[in-house]
Amino acid sequence: MQKYYQTLNKEKQAKIKETYQKEYAKSEISIRFTRLNIYIAASIFLSIILIIMGIMDKSERILDFSLAIILCIAATSFFIGKHIIKLNLLNKIALKNKNH
Repeated sequence: MQKYYQTLNKEKQAKIKETYQKEYAKSEISIRFTRLNIYIAASIFLSIILIIMGIMDKSERILDFSLAIILCIAATSFFIGKHIIKLNLLNKIALKNKNH
């Protein structure tokens, strides 16, 4: 099921994003999104390092690859969760400004 925000055209979506940037620029949700971005980048970086170490060191391959897979899954879930929360916020703003 599509949200109201997704049914809008590109110009209205751009206006909603602009409103979002103004309203939530220094809010707690913005700080949390920044922190999530750091966690996502760190998880991906560490999973790549673990994969490289697993390839180079033959003795602990299964452990390195399993930890890398777990980190990739965590990074993906963080990214999807962040996207869903942001989409819900944009939809909330779009519904609030629907009559304007």
